[in-house]
Amino acid sequence: MPYKDPNNYNWLVGILISVMTLLGTAASCAYKALNGEHISWGVFFLQVIVSIFAGAMVYLASSYYEWVPELAGGIAGLAGWSGAELIKTLEKRFLRKVSGE
Repeated sequence: MPYKDPNNYNWLVGILISVMTLLGTAASCAYKALNGEHISWGVFFLQVIVSIFAGAMVYLASSYYEWVPELAGGIAGLAGWSGAELIKTLEKRFLRKVSGE
């Protein structure tokens, strides 16, 4: 059956993560606009690029840790919302581990 094929399952999780990442980005920009910040299309586009990278990191983690789609989608939404903040936090954590702190 097509829906039980593992390759289809991976595609569905990838699509879910992509959609949730983009929705998180849109929600973050909308929240900033509601709080009075000026959001241009250029800023939105750049935020989408950063969030896609964060979503890709979530996809890799969900594949490695074998997360259920609901968890992966939720974390992807948070990654889309936080964007660069998530990436900076992961970078600091990684650098601390590498340096031995």
